[in-house]
Amino acid sequence: TTQQRKAKEVLREHSIRDPLTNLFNRQFLDESLERELARARRDGVPLAVLMVDIDRFKQLNDRYGHQAGDEVIRRLGNLLRTGARGGDLPCRYGGEEFLLVLPNMTGETAFERAEQWRQAFALERVQGGGRVVQATVSIGIAVFPWHGDRRESLIRAADDALYAAKRGGRNRVVVAKTTANLGLR
Repeated sequence: TTQQRKAKEVLREHSIRDPLTNLFNRQFLDESLERELARARRDGVPLAVLMVDIDRFKQLNDRYGHQAGDEVIRRLGNLLRTGARGGDLPCRYGGEEFLLVLPNMTGETAFERAEQWRQAFALERVQGGGRVVQATVSIGIAVFPWHGDRRESLIRAADDALYAAKRGGRNRVVVAKTTANLGLR
């Protein structure tokens, strides 16, 4: 029946979405990234992976409360979702960490997009603990095939770039270092 189809559709949607941000969840990311990598390999096009983390989130949560922390996460999720193209995959990776899969996108374009998100998020204001809360993000970028040719190596390269951004002072975007002799297979 139509009701059963709608109920199945709702269940499927809940199984692939993060309830707080309405972004795709990690399970969906794991399935989708493999598919997008295969497509990038087959078509000979780049695939950018962005790892996004809210700076000093634990301190923000402790100082302003979990409701304010959740609202900051929600706002970032909304910003990433509305700024994504139709084929992009914005995902909540876990906690205050997000991962975006941007098919057919060069490192240069990914850097420009990441900078736009970083700057826009720094302007967001949230009410928390009776005060106005502001947060920033650090972003690491890795691009297939230059920074990795498998899901794990790309995510690791984006994560390493993210931590370089944090070490560099936070509230910045860093592109992974290129791996030597890596090409399309």
